[in-house]
Amino acid sequence: MRLRLPVVLVGGTVALFAVLGACVVLLAFGFVHYTTRLVLGLSAPESSLQYEPSGEALDAIPPLYLHLYEAAAARYGLDWSVLAGIGTVECDNGQDPAPSCTVPGALNYAGAGGPAQFLVSTWQRYGVTPTGTGTPNMWNPADSIFSMANYLHACGAPQNYARAIYDYNHAWWYVHEVLAWAQRYRATYAAQSDPAHGTTYSYAVPAPKVSPHPGPRRGPG
Repeated sequence: MRLRLPVVLVGGTVALFAVLGACVVLLAFGFVHYTTRLVLGLSAPESSLQYEPSGEALDAIPPLYLHLYEAAAARYGLDWSVLAGIGTVECDNGQDPAPSCTVPGALNYAGAGGPAQFLVSTWQRYGVTPTGTGTPNMWNPADSIFSMANYLHACGAPQNYARAIYDYNHAWWYVHEVLAWAQRYRATYAAQSDPAHGTTYSYAVPAPKVSPHPGPRRGPG
């Protein structure tokens, strides 16, 4: 019995450390897996949050376009600032004088047109009107923005914004630029205590600025 006791103890200790080691490995793998999903946009834990427009958004986006981004996002359960980011990159929210952005029937070198720069073939499949009636017009801001939201949703947003934006324009620089604009357009909030009245309230502060990267536009599809 004296010879078996150390063997049992040693064996039990080894087994215990093996189990603990396996738990640590599983926890580490889970953390890395979750972090990787966040970095790559494979999950969107904040997709259900509603962001107020930042001061930059209010200055840069015409009121009509801002309203359409918010309305289209609400319809499809998306983040309006991502729509605004795409609208900024494509046609500066309707302010780009390029004929493909402003002149009905005009297309860019890639065959895309309208404020959301849709390819004709993609528009034929995903073009919609806000009311769901009538024929969608690619150069109509309301139709183009609601169609943008419809297309992103069909491509996996809000669960995977990065993948959906990549499908919109097959370039990772484009994904980073759109998300950079989206970040700039969101107002963030900070808590402020008021000891005199025993209350806490929130106030908007500008989101941190991230410089987007310029590059050619191709259009969704």
